[in-house]
Amino acid sequence: MLANKLCKDLVPSSLTIAEDVSGMPTLCRSIEDGGIGFDYRLSMFIPDLWIKYIKELPDEDWSMGHLTHSLTNRRWKEKCVGYSESHDQAIVGDKTISMWLFD
Repeated sequence: MLANKLCKDLVPSSLTIAEDVSGMPTLCRSIEDGGIGFDYRLSMFIPDLWIKYIKELPDEDWSMGHLTHSLTNRRWKEKCVGYSESHDQAIVGDKTISMWLFD
């Protein structure tokens, strides 16, 4: 909260992005509303979902309903950054999504 308050006080146009997997509900709520004050949350579930689907399931077994729900499941008015490739995968030595697709 303090870091976000400082960012906004010093540079009002600044944006802060939380890398969080806990799902903390007040992470992207304003400090005035009792939240932590981040502007965006990284949607870290999505890269793991893509890797899981690509590694473990043949294409014909992919659940479009599950994919759609996972890609659109957000809290109301919470801004999220969705992405398909995660730095976590590179750190643990996993293949990139393109390498999985080329296989």
